[in-house]
Amino acid sequence: MDGRTVADALRRRRADLTPAELRVAQALLGDYPVAGLRPIARLAENAGVSPPTVLRLVAKLGFGGYPQIQEALRAELSARTSGPLEGYPAAREDEPLVVRARSFESALVESQRAQDPAELTAAADLIADRERRVLVTGGRFSWTLAAHLASFAGLLRPDVTHVADEPGARAAALLDVDERTVLVAFDYRRYERDTIAFGRAAAGRGASLIVCTDPYLSPLASAARVLLTTTVEGPPPFVTLVPAFALVETLILGVVERGGKESRHRVADFERLNADVVDSGPAPLSAQPDECDS
Repeated sequence: MDGRTVADALRRRRADLTPAELRVAQALLGDYPVAGLRPIARLAENAGVSPPTVLRLVAKLGFGGYPQIQEALRAELSARTSGPLEGYPAAREDEPLVVRARSFESALVESQRAQDPAELTAAADLIADRERRVLVTGGRFSWTLAAHLASFAGLLRPDVTHVADEPGARAAALLDVDERTVLVAFDYRRYERDTIAFGRAAAGRGASLIVCTDPYLSPLASAARVLLTTTVEGPPPFVTLVPAFALVETLILGVVERGGKESRHRVADFERLNADVVDSGPAPLSAQPDECDS
């Protein structure tokens, strides 16, 4: 198979697919991976094609038949729902910690190699577009990615908001969502219902949705205008966000390059204002007026 997951293989082979095969791919990704676990006739019906078209797509992805792709999808479904206690590592003293940490480097290289340049360009274009307002959100752990992106993008262009992983904040953010809104949503397994619901609601109100997820795909991927994936495979028991942070830094670089003079002037203005705030901080205690004086 061309890719670590069926979804990954579908995106890599997208340019080689016929229009009918593309409809099958879209049907698969629209309810991934469950759509591929249904009978072949059901998948074909949902895609508006014949079963032989499904089999041709399966063959292009490198599978021997429909049962083989279903087996791969079942394994992915199991991986999506596995928790940190499954495969929890035993204590090891046979090699230095720094050696075991090299798996982060491998994950980073793998993710960068698999990144779709067209999707990355589209995401940077949307985030840098000053005619649009940008919302950024994440989940229990991925909020750090969202905050990082929002902090730097907000220095480079106006109207960027980090939406906290909290129901009230998300409901308030939806009030002003329209066709000029870009929502960047980070969602990695295990996927978070609140993030998925917020993203779908924003897309329903016209927002352009950029979904950053892992190769197993957040359910929010089906609503995405742009889909960016990075591996999360690292030292157990937890997933790693190292490749995802590199993706965020790459998006920031894209916004810098597209910002031109406006972004440079905005950063310079921030530096000046920040220096002014520091220089005009609170007066020393000895210089404070005595509340007893009248």
